[in-house]
Amino acid sequence: MKGHWKKIYIATFCIYLAAVALLCFLKPSSLPEMDVKTFLGLPIDKVLHFLMFLPYPVLAGLSFISHKQKLGWNIVVLMSLAAVGIGMAYGTEVIQSHTEYRSYEIEDFYADLIGIGSGVIIAITYLIYIKLKK
Repeated sequence: MKGHWKKIYIATFCIYLAAVALLCFLKPSSLPEMDVKTFLGLPIDKVLHFLMFLPYPVLAGLSFISHKQKLGWNIVVLMSLAAVGIGMAYGTEVIQSHTEYRSYEIEDFYADLIGIGSGVIIAITYLIYIKLKK
């Protein structure tokens, strides 16, 4: 039954990646207009970037980490996956800079980094919980 869950995690991760790509590259006119400009004093677009990348380490970890491996190895794998996510986040900003309808904003990348970092903390906490539960 565990193999069944792994396939579901990988499928969910792929759907998530497709959704991120759509959100990053759709023309802004294709997206719904938002009346809210800030959330807790932060620009709403930065909050959305944070939320968009927060699940990345968790979903990547569920897809590619084996609970049979040692905790240290799983953390190395998770950090490698996070590095790929950081590259993906930066890549989306660079690609956006080459479009007529999007722009490169380093602050968006920083919000993506904070989201990925927060997701890593959640994923490591989960990995430690699983190891301690055994």
